[in-house]
Amino acid sequence: MEKVAGHVGHNVGRIEWAGMSRDDTDVIVLDPGLIMGDYPIPASMFDYLVGIVVHEALHRKEWTELVWKKSHEATSDMPVREKIAFHKIVYTGEDIYVDLFSQRNILGEYVRLAREVELRQEEPFLGDIAVSLDRLVHHWRRSAFEQNKSAGVEQMDQVLRLLHESTGELRSIGFASGGVVRRCELRARLYLETWKKIAPHVEGWKILDMSLLWYPRDGSEKVRPIRRKRKVQTRLSANLAQDIEEKLAAHSADITPIIRKVAGADNPDVVPTSRWDFNNPISPVVDPRMIGRIQGVLQSYAERVTVFNRGLTSGRVDRRRLHRAPVNGRCFFDRQALPNLDWNICLLVDASGSMAGARWRMVESILATLHKAFHGFRNRLQAFGYFEVDGVCMLSSLLDGKRVLSIPPSGQTASGQALIAAAYFMPKDARRRFIIHVTDGESNFGCDVQIGIDHCLAERIHLVTLGVACKDREAMVEQYGNGIQFLDHFGQLPGAIEHLLKWTLLGEAKALMAGSRPVRQKASVV
Repeated sequence: MEKVAGHVGHNVGRIEWAGMSRDDTDVIVLDPGLIMGDYPIPASMFDYLVGIVVHEALHRKEWTELVWKKSHEATSDMPVREKIAFHKIVYTGEDIYVDLFSQRNILGEYVRLAREVELRQEEPFLGDIAVSLDRLVHHWRRSAFEQNKSAGVEQMDQVLRLLHESTGELRSIGFASGGVVRRCELRARLYLETWKKIAPHVEGWKILDMSLLWYPRDGSEKVRPIRRKRKVQTRLSANLAQDIEEKLAAHSADITPIIRKVAGADNPDVVPTSRWDFNNPISPVVDPRMIGRIQGVLQSYAERVTVFNRGLTSGRVDRRRLHRAPVNGRCFFDRQALPNLDWNICLLVDASGSMAGARWRMVESILATLHKAFHGFRNRLQAFGYFEVDGVCMLSSLLDGKRVLSIPPSGQTASGQALIAAAYFMPKDARRRFIIHVTDGESNFGCDVQIGIDHCLAERIHLVTLGVACKDREAMVEQYGNGIQFLDHFGQLPGAIEHLLKWTLLGEAKALMAGSRPVRQKASVV
């Protein structure tokens, strides 16, 4: 449905099932009861849902809310009963307009199907009354797309002829020049003129539904359109809605549902979290000797794989090739234990406002150095930077192929949520997984950093933290335990990496020998 809406426009809002949304503004809500229990979803039902989505998306693309607002400004002093009748004209006119607009491409066929279903569902609510305002607008929308323009009642046919003149005007407005604002002004003016023409003819007609279809929200410039609902919608359970939101978040910019899945749906500390692709190239200072030192450290603590080289002229005697001794003498072999660097590694960098200046230049050099050191083996690398903007935790990728990128530091530090997000996007294979977290201080935004640490432990991800120019080391040790190493200058990087790998990998080996999982322990400042 999101892909279909993407063909309509970029400002159509989110698409959700009833029960998923916490904020009903700019959301197209679908009834899950239409497909609940059916798998695979019937093709006809899917076409119907596509028609609903396209119809509602076109309302947003063509700014129906602006039409309502302009119509409201022109009829603010209108009596309530007359305003209810006028709202039905505007509501139906806008439905006809977007349905006509949809006929420009194949999506109009889906809208036609949804319109036919909706009109059939409306008929039982019209009752046996032959002449009513509700039946009038029902026939107007139906006959706007059919050859038969008659309602079968002379009193209504006279008004329908006036409304059909408006239908032709709506079709012309769809091709009018001047942009969407101009089209909204023309439609609002057309509805007012149409109402003036038909008002004397429909005076005293019965109105079955006496509710206003739109009203402005008090104290806000935003408007609130009320879409008619002929039946109660089925709402998803909280757990099912959360699972759906998490699956959708994996492929969208808003990844807040992923954070809530771990931190708790009712955790008040969770803040909106989003992925952002804004970054810029950097020219960091990279020392080849330091890269060599770090690679040596990595190879020292990597797992070993045994490699045999057979058919040599010297070395150990190969019993399986002794028959070659009198022929060419190649009856020897050599056995080597080579390091096997086959890890999933994620470099997670704190890009909060406190990292700006000299610290950030040092962090960029650390990031580039670690990237060069880990690159060239069988490792799979990821790198993310996180920062805060307007109350939103932003996560940005810092790698583009072999290029290392950077972002401008800003905002507060949301380490807990960044750790959860980084752990979620790491590959779920059998290779050993590491998150190397670079930060300069405690987390002061979003959920507690302990939630992120515990999540990494539960996912069997080794979390190691590099504290860059930290002021309060005791607080950092209290948060990260033995998994943190402090850096005061760039030259300490190889030693810090060695210390953390030694603590992590050797601690894991001892735990495996003891038959238990490694336990995170507190440490004191050294």
